[in-house]
Amino acid sequence: MFNLNTQLVNELPEGLALAQRGLYYADFLFETIRVFEGKIPLMQAHWERLSRGLKMMRYQIPSAWSAVFFEQEIQKITPPNARVRLTVWRAPGGLYLPENNEPQFLIAAQALESGVFEWPSEGLHVGFCESVRLPVDTFSGLKTLNAARYVAAAQEAQERGWDDAILLNAHDRVCEATSSNVFWFEGNTLCTPPLADGCVTGVLRDLLLTLTKAAGYSIVEKSATPDAFLTAQEVFLTNAVRGIRWVRSCEGKVFENAKTRKLHEQMVGHLAVQTRP
Repeated sequence: MFNLNTQLVNELPEGLALAQRGLYYADFLFETIRVFEGKIPLMQAHWERLSRGLKMMRYQIPSAWSAVFFEQEIQKITPPNARVRLTVWRAPGGLYLPENNEPQFLIAAQALESGVFEWPSEGLHVGFCESVRLPVDTFSGLKTLNAARYVAAAQEAQERGWDDAILLNAHDRVCEATSSNVFWFEGNTLCTPPLADGCVTGVLRDLLLTLTKAAGYSIVEKSATPDAFLTAQEVFLTNAVRGIRWVRSCEGKVFENAKTRKLHEQMVGHLAVQTRP
């Protein structure tokens, strides 16, 4: 373990030197990826989001990088079912202005027991975060390591006995949870905040925008105040590792889950087709 404390350090220890720009300037992007029975059905979507972010942050993307490249790299080290974190950062050098725009990457994996998204029998209890608001700008949709607001929201949720927190943006509109996109049903219409409200461009969010119509529901991206949000019949959270998690209650309002479970089953069936030998 490195213990820098108050020592005068002219350069980073060897183990941290490569990640200098990430440590100093949070000059990182990352993807959290689920491996199902050795297959990565959402890899193309992850790469599309990552490459958009790299271009926006003016990285020089190596010609060899692609969805296929990273899928092969991930499969070299991961067990059949796993949670994978792919982290990319800029090469060392420079202060705020980089000297080198070439990216470097690290893949870390954690084994999981299940090869499918499982339906959670117990719904989540959530509330509206009061300690932070999320900014809204062109970088809002990126998955960066600038996560202090999400850490604070997760701590607030724990202190208040919630399973997760719903974060509002700077305009007091529902944005997302600490690590998930937010959806809610108004009748047979599935709603989710628009990207213009500052939420991360979720991989599973994009998939559900496609699958929802096939399930017989309409879908709309719309802004919502907390009061409007609490008029929903069903609420759920999504991310690419945990799938769909239904919300049982928020601020005392209790929700149903029948439509949400139907979407969950359709999504699991869709991914099963993608992972067949």
